[in-house]
Formats: sequence, structure tokens, C-alpha cells
Amino acid sequence: MITGTFLILALVLGYLVVVGLWMAATFGITAASPSLVTENYRITRRYKFIQDGVWFICTIVGAYMTALVLGKDHSPWLGGTTLIVVLVGVLWRNAWEMRQRGVGHQIVMSFATILGVGAGFFLRLK
Repeated sequence: MITGTFLILALVLGYLVVVGLWMAATFGITAASPSLVTENYRITRRYKFIQDGVWFICTIVGAYMTALVLGKDHSPWLGGTTLIVVLVGVLWRNAWEMRQRGVGHQIVMSFATILGVGAGFFLRLK
């Protein structure tokens, strides 16, 4: 029971950290340089690649926070795998975002999620 509670708490925290940081970065970049983000009412390729990199960094931080809550005693591999499934699932279910980014960037962000969560857990459990 306690392990399940830690897992849910860790996943919620990790998800909120990833999405919160990514949204803050997105809003910050957009406010700082609108011309970098859009050109002729379309998102630029350069900004899409920046989003991919920012997403990767955010997943590292979120996974680290998840691993911090779980510790070494409360199923860190289950937590990491579940966080990947949740993040990638939400990423692919958001159809509007997918249409804007394109399938190629969705795939890149999916792999960035896997690598970022792995790196975050590795850094914490090292």
C-alpha cells in the first residue's frame, strides 16, 4: 500500500515538474523572441528543435524528482517505466500539438522522453 502511494505521489510530482517546466520555458521563449517561434503564422523548424531539446531537459528534471520521491526502496524501475508511459501517452493524445509539431517531432520527443527519464533516474540512483 505504501509503495503504491509513493508511486502515485512520485508520478504526479514528476509529471507536474516536466509539464510545468516545459510550459514555463515555452512561454518564456515565446515572450523573449516571438520571431523565433513563428513566421507567417507557422511554427518555425528551429523552434521545433528547441522544443525537442527543452522537453528532453524537462524530462530529466521530472524523472529525477520522481526518483527522489521513490528512493531506492520503492520500485524505481516501475516508477520510471510508468512515468515514460504517462508522458508519451499524453504527448500522443494531444492531437492539436501533434498537428502543429508534426509526426517527426512527436517521435523525437517520444525518444527524448525515454532517454530523459532514463537519465534522470540514473542521476538520482547513481
